[in-house]
Amino acid sequence: MLNFFTTLPRKVLPRLPEAPPALVAGFVLNRLAPRLWADDDFSWLNGQTIRIAIRDLGCGLTLTHNGRRFAASNAPASVTLAANWRDLAALMRHEADPDTLFFQRKLLIEGDTELGLHLKNRLDATDWDALYQSLPKPIARWLTPGHLAS
Repeated sequence: MLNFFTTLPRKVLPRLPEAPPALVAGFVLNRLAPRLWADDDFSWLNGQTIRIAIRDLGCGLTLTHNGRRFAASNAPASVTLAANWRDLAALMRHEADPDTLFFQRKLLIEGDTELGLHLKNRLDATDWDALYQSLPKPIARWLTPGHLAS
């Protein structure tokens, strides 16, 4: 039974359209940006396209920023941040340091390396407590440190 739940996402997710989760991600980022990054005007991101790729699931999403808002995009990525889903989750929970993941080649940056390093550093400096406090309790619990052992 466990094999079914581990192989199903790997077979299904790469076949699903990317637009719906990218639209949701853009909406969520636009809502949370003032809380998570109040001091950042994102001018450094203006016109850039970012792809977050989940390597082990064969899927991802692509977002762009127009200087004011995040939006779903189908343009070629300026930079791609790629990792396995557990490493991405650990990164958001601050259970893993982005530099450690990067040097262990668990977090890959492809394309505009300077932009990728800026994003990596922004993720590392983010205080995710504002995110956890704004989410429904079951989701917040899933994201908090220590939830996924191994």
